[in-house]
Parts: sequence; C-alpha cells; structure tokens
Amino acid sequence: MTSTDKDAFLAIYKEIETDLIADIQNLPALSDSVKQQLIDYYSVCIPYTVPGGKMTRGLTVIKGVEVLKQRKLTDKEYKDAAILGWQVEWLQAFFLVADDIMDASITRRGSPCWYKKPNVTQDNAINDALILENMIYQTLRRHFKKHPSYVQILELFIDTTFQTEVGQHIDTNGTPYADGKRAPLDLSRFTLDRYQGCVRYKTCYYSFYLSCALALAYCGYDPDTTEGKALYQNAEDICMILGEYFQIQDDVLDAFAPPEVLGKIGTDIEDAKCSWLVCKALELVSEEQKEILMANYGKHDAEGVKKVKELYRELKLEELFQTYEEEQKKMCDDLIAKIEPQNFQDLFKFLLAKIYKRQK
Repeated sequence: MTSTDKDAFLAIYKEIETDLIADIQNLPALSDSVKQQLIDYYSVCIPYTVPGGKMTRGLTVIKGVEVLKQRKLTDKEYKDAAILGWQVEWLQAFFLVADDIMDASITRRGSPCWYKKPNVTQDNAINDALILENMIYQTLRRHFKKHPSYVQILELFIDTTFQTEVGQHIDTNGTPYADGKRAPLDLSRFTLDRYQGCVRYKTCYYSFYLSCALALAYCGYDPDTTEGKALYQNAEDICMILGEYFQIQDDVLDAFAPPEVLGKIGTDIEDAKCSWLVCKALELVSEEQKEILMANYGKHDAEGVKKVKELYRELKLEELFQTYEEEQKKMCDDLIAKIEPQNFQDLFKFLLAKIYKRQK
C-alpha cells in the first residue's frame, strides 16, 4: 500500500469510525435509548463531515513517512501513518463545520453544509465541531499512547489548532463589529501584510506543515537535535510558501470558479473577507473604482457581488494571479531543490503537484 492508494486509506477511516462509535456505546450511566440516539446521530455526522474531500492532507502524512523511510512501508507503518493522516482530516472537519457557521456558507463539497442539514441546527453543529475535535485525541490515545513520539504528536495538534484559531480570528475580524453590528466598511484594513499573517496562521500550518511534521515525528526525528531542527525548519519554510500560494489560489477560485466545479458557493465578497483579490484590487483601483468597492463589498446582494467581480475582471486580477502562480511555482521548485536530504524533496514535490493549476 502506498500514499496514493485512496481505497486503502478509506478502509482505515472505517476502522477509526467504528472504534469511535463503539466508544459512544461504552459510555457509562446512559440509558440504551440515549446511547442509540447518539450512535444514530454521529453515525451520520462523522461520514458526512470527515471524508469526502481530496484527502491531500491525510495522504501527505503517508507520503512523508514513505519518503523518510526510503522504502515501502510495512502494514503496521502504513496503518499508523494513515491513522495520523486521518486525524489531520478530522481536524479539517472540525474547522470546516465551525467555519461554515461563521461564514453563513450554504454548501460544502457539493452538499449542504452540516449545520444546514435538516434536524441538525446551528447549535448542534457547534457542539459537533467540538466533538469532532475531541475524537482526534481519543484516536491518538488509542493508537499512539505508547509511541515514543506521543507527546510530540499531541503537541503538534494542540499547537496547530491554536495557530489556526488565531488565523480564523484575523480572518473573521477583517471588518470590526460594535454592539453586535458590523461597523462601516473600512477598506484600510484590507492590506497584504494582514492577509499574509492571516494565511500563515489559518492555512499554512494545518493544511501543509502539520502533515509534514507528523511524518517527521512518527519517524523519530527530534526537533531538539541539529538534524531534526533543520528538517522541521525546512518543512516550515516551504510550507509557509505553499500555504500562501494555496490560499491565494483558493481566493481566486472562490470568486471565479463555477460552484458545480468548486463544490461550494463562494461567499468571500459578501462576507467582506480580507482576500488576496480585494487587497490587490485596492493597490490598483482608481478613485472611481474604489467607490464601487465601497458601495458593494461586504453586501449580501447578488447585484453588488456581480459588480465587484466585474471590477476584478476589469483590473485583470485573474491574469495577475496566473503570473503570480508561475512565479510561485518557480520559487517553490528552487527552494525544494536545496532541501537536504534529497529524498525529503519528494514530499514537497508531491504537495506542489497537488496544488499547481488546481481547479477546485
């Protein structure tokens, strides 16, 4: 089994799900009927929210362990790496369930957001996000409690969760609120330095660095040794660049990709997000064009969204992104070529290939 074997990866997911449902069954001091209600509910929630994406984050852990071991993995190593990979996917599910509520999103992966499902409700979905997060630690304890890197693995998830939540705060507070109401739009807050800080914390660590660091930790690389420190630092450096590129790409897709291809309806304009597109637009607009942004950005109005997208096209932001994408590809290729040991380069080539020219 290899990092590209999605069927084998999904089979490990089923084992994890079965164990977690059994944990509910074994909860003490609950009646059988209450337990059954919980089991019925989470037997729907887990498969609806966790699998279904591209699974790149999870598969990256397996690829990383393969690269570091420099050989085909044993069945035990594959299963361990896959379990760790699924915990990254569980973390993603926790974030997305919460993020969709915060953004008032409609669809996710081509289906209604979890909180939009009948019989779920927003209140339940908030609690479900927290339960999905807790399931990560149940699974890590079950499978890695005796592993030499158990504490390091736990700390990676704890640190990454905090980093992502800091990024989410920056993202959702692009426009300030007062007394529960959105303040007037302040375009001065949409700057590339704010955007880059948000992306580093909201996207780069959990979408790229975590998977690479988990592979290093599982393979026994100690960040306190000279060799280990260099490997973790190389991983962080390249992942920050890959993550920013990925998020900028995501912003462009949010505005321009058809929802049936993207798998969701983009809402960055309506939500007044500090996206790469609005930051670049503000560098290029005339005073007249700036007035169009002021009048329409952050409004839940289809005509206003259309006007903002027309402005983006007028400023040729899609073409500007295409130039940026080629520059980032070359920068990443050059950085990857300098990583030692050389076999570690293959992990980042794998990640770059997953996102270069992606359409969804």
